[in-house]
Amino acid sequence: MLRTAFTTYLTTLSAARDAFSRAEPSLERVGKGHVAIGEHGVYGAQQQLELVAPPALMDTAGRATLAVLDFHDAVVAGHTSDSHEYVDAWRVARRTRAALIQEMRKALRRT
Repeated sequence: MLRTAFTTYLTTLSAARDAFSRAEPSLERVGKGHVAIGEHGVYGAQQQLELVAPPALMDTAGRATLAVLDFHDAVVAGHTSDSHEYVDAWRVARRTRAALIQEMRKALRRT
């Protein structure tokens, strides 16, 4: 059950991030990534994760979600893949995902 919740969350979060990388610039959508991330099922997967994951892991998952939201805002603000803002947001999203995976592996070893 824990492994399934982890896999579902990581899959939906990655799918949202990948979709955001192809988003068209739209200043009206800046700051509204929570709507877009919800449409990709991330919040539903996060709620399932909350039922089975340790609290420390949920903090890391929350940071990963926020990093993807920041990436969304960088893209819809019009920052292209060669800009500092885009690259920085992408790196933070990858770094927080890697930290989350590390926490997930620890939790799986404990069970």
